This record gives sequence, C-alpha cells and structure tokens, in this order.
Amino acid sequence: MSVSFFFAQRYLFSKKSKNAINYITTVSVILIALVSLALTITMSVFNGLSDVISSMYNRFDPEIKVTATSGRVFSFDSVEQKLQQIDEIEAFAPVLEDDVLFTYGDKQLIGKLKGVGDSYKQTCATDSIMVAGEFALEENNVQFACVGQGVAHKLSVGLMYRDVLYIYAPDREKKSSFAPNEEYSKVFAYARGVFTVQMDIDNEYVITSLHLAQELWKYKHNEISSIEIKTKENADVTEVVNKLQEQLGTDFSVKDRNQQHAFMYKITQGEKFITFLIITLILIIASFSIIGSLTMLIIDKQRDINIIKSLGADSKQVRKIFIFEGWLISALGAVIGVALGVLICYLQETFGIVKLPGASENFIVQAYPVKVLVSDVVAILLVVLSVGFVTAYYPVRKISKTHIQ
Repeated sequence: MSVSFFFAQRYLFSKKSKNAINYITTVSVILIALVSLALTITMSVFNGLSDVISSMYNRFDPEIKVTATSGRVFSFDSVEQKLQQIDEIEAFAPVLEDDVLFTYGDKQLIGKLKGVGDSYKQTCATDSIMVAGEFALEENNVQFACVGQGVAHKLSVGLMYRDVLYIYAPDREKKSSFAPNEEYSKVFAYARGVFTVQMDIDNEYVITSLHLAQELWKYKHNEISSIEIKTKENADVTEVVNKLQEQLGTDFSVKDRNQQHAFMYKITQGEKFITFLIITLILIIASFSIIGSLTMLIIDKQRDINIIKSLGADSKQVRKIFIFEGWLISALGAVIGVALGVLICYLQETFGIVKLPGASENFIVQAYPVKVLVSDVVAILLVVLSVGFVTAYYPVRKISKTHIQ
C-alpha cells in the first residue's frame, strides 16, 4: 500500500475537525450510491424485459434459420447433405411459409400459413405452445392444422371435425382471368389443435404439413422457403451459424434468434444504452459534490500537509492523497449502490415485490422481470470509478496550486 493511499483511506474514515466536511463527504457517498443503485436496477429491468420478450418468441422461432438470399424458395436437396455433416446440429426441419387467406364457415382472415416437415417437433417444443387439442398435421391421408389462438378466436374455429378450414393462395400457374376464383389455389384441413406463443404470432399463423403447403402453392416436394435448425445442448450457436454460413456460401442467409428479430433487438439494446447514458450524466452531476468535499478537506488538512512535506513528500505525492480520497468516495458509493441494487433485484426476482400495473393471472409475468448480468455490474463499476477519478483529479490539481505548493 502506497503512503498516499494510506493517508487517503485514513482521511476518508477518520473524523474531521469541521463537521461540515463529514456531512459533505457522507452526502457525496450517498449520491454516488443512489446513482449506482439506479444504474444497477435499470439495467437489470431492461435485461429482464428483453428475456421475457425473447422467451415468448423462442418457443416458436428456431435457434438457427436458413433462407435463400434471392428468390422465394430453394431446393432442400442442395442443403440437406451439408447440414448432416455438421456435428453440432441435432435436428433440422424444412419449412414453406407465406401469406394466405383462411376461411372457416362464413368468416375470413388473411394470415400466414407455415407448412412444416415431419421433423418439426424436434426443432420446436410444440407441446409447450399447445393450449387445446394436440399437435398433429397428417394422419391416414387426412390433413390437419394447428391454428394460433388469435386466428381461432377470429374465425371461431372448432376442433374435432366441426367444420373445414379452407386455405387460399394465388395460383402461380394460372394467368389473369375474368373469374377471380380461378386465379386461386385452394386446399383444406381440419383444425386439430390451438397454440399460443405471442399475440402477433397467434393472430396470424396456422401450421400445417409441408406437403399441404407445397400442394397449395404448387411447389415440388423438395422446394422450401427456409430450414429451421436446433443445435445440440452444449453447442455454440454463434459458431454453428458461422460454420453454416461458410459452407452454404452467399446464396444463403443464416441467422440466429437475435438476428431473426434484429430490429427489435437493436431497439431494446438502444433503449438500454440511452438510459445508461442519461443516468451516467446524472452521475457526473452528482460527482460535483466530491469537489466541495475535497476543497474543504485540503483547507482543513493544511497542518498535515506541511508536516508530510517536511518529512520529505513532494507536492505530487500530496496531491495523490486527495486524488485517492475523491476516488475512494466514488468507489465506496459504487460498491454500496451496486450491492444494494443486486440485493433489490434478487428480492424482486424471488418474491416479485413490485407488480406490473393491471397484471393478472393471464399475464406472462405479474411482476417486473429483472436479471443481473455480471457484464453490467462491471460496466457500472468502471463508469462510476472513472467518473470519480476524473472528478477528483482535475479539481485537486487546480486547488493544489493555491493550497499545496
């Protein structure tokens, strides 16, 4: 431990001759602690909300999705063999998806049809999203469909063969005619189950077999619009994405879950970053109280300064004492604030103390979700300590010209 640091920590915790210095120092520590607390809680809430949003989509979105960079469909045969060669891939399913018109009884709805291969159950946790019926798409040459909860509500869909769900799409093989009905291809299926994931998905999607979707759009048995991939438990998804992209080349686009919702991910991270900057500005303003504390401390310790200099210390070493003093005020406030923030987040995560306004049992979460990341804690400590050091360094250099030289 250096002499300057030793004197700094003694000055921080020892009683000063003037009580005002103790009060100002205490206020400085409290202000830094409150800002550190606010940063910790705010970042954790953003992380929690981001996790909740991601978890809603993750039940439906694949870990990795492969699409063609040009054209609507591509040949599954051209990719299947390359996927089988990658050990980190546990399962993959071909998918054909596009906009369609649904009719059920006398009701109509424009939505999205997602035709999936037989291996889809291995890439998507279908059991976790079903709320009625079962996930079955084809049985004894009878075509079934699993409809989103919103679609089921809007069309008044009933299960157990109550009525037929008709699906319409423009016929690619027919030219324009005076009879609009002739320009559309039509297939039908019986609703076998209802699923729920997230409102946007529930209100649009119907899942059928890949065979039915290919029949509707008149594509060949190997023509698909995407491939959904599930990796093995300990696989690095980013590494698999890079390996796939390298093998498939520029003709294909390989995306993980964050990249599939890049706009939403960027907005969430952008809001988090802007909030971090705003609170950091408050931290800078709060740190100005350290200047007052150090100024009064330097004036109060004139006798000590003279004694230290008479013992051989130069002005640079004396300045370090008060720079360390200001830095320690920030460090103490940061540690207290972050520790309290982590404790509050733990209590919120465990007991759900602060509830969401108007939350009910139908909500995905009833209390504000939080998640403390080590990277956020490290970033907060670094920012607070950096601001504290700068706040102490420049004022001490200026004050020292008058009171230390």
